[in-house]
Amino acid sequence: TDGYIGNEQEIIGEVHKRIGASRIFSFGVGSSVNRYLLERMAREGRGAVAYLGPADSGAEIMGAFFQRISHPAMTDLAIDWGSMRVSDVYPSRAPDLFVGRPVFVTGKFSGQPGAVTVSGLAGNETQQFVIDPAGADAASANIAKIWARLRIADLSDRQAWEHDPHDELGVEIRETALRYQLMSAYTSFVAVDASRRTEGDHGITVQQPVPVPEGVRYETTVQETTQ
Repeated sequence: TDGYIGNEQEIIGEVHKRIGASRIFSFGVGSSVNRYLLERMAREGRGAVAYLGPADSGAEIMGAFFQRISHPAMTDLAIDWGSMRVSDVYPSRAPDLFVGRPVFVTGKFSGQPGAVTVSGLAGNETQQFVIDPAGADAASANIAKIWARLRIADLSDRQAWEHDPHDELGVEIRETALRYQLMSAYTSFVAVDASRRTEGDHGITVQQPVPVPEGVRYETTVQETTQ
């Protein structure tokens, strides 16, 4: 019900080790929930996540959430790439498919694009369908950036459970973010305002207001108190 949890990496690491064939469906209540943790738990647990804000209808939100997760469109997805030689597929494990929640899977391929077969369980029966790339409009979206974002997310997840003493995963995240001009835990966008210059010849400390989520009191959570 709040965002004051600081060991997200440990939690995700334990989820990865223990999840098996189970699923995780995360649900956040309040205006300051830890969305980063809830969404990563749902992604690692091949489930879904929903949020209930202070002004939302609990009956509507909970009803829609349970309706969605109780009837998955397809589980245990598998993709046959056909004649294409595919590498660097992200996410590395395809999530389940829920109504109203599209699944994005990206990768690199060589050769000519061909038909892709997607299979999975619908109820207790195995179903499959073929996706023909003919006529697809590849220019309608920046596919390279989508692939890069999913790659960064996958590498970030691996940091939670892989022993990486030399920060090799961090290097890959940084290189991917720089190449595709994306924000990450290692990169950011910086805006420089050259229209004004500060007075004096040395830096000064400026008190910067800190916004807090709705329903959280600044004086009891952020502001330092003195006796």
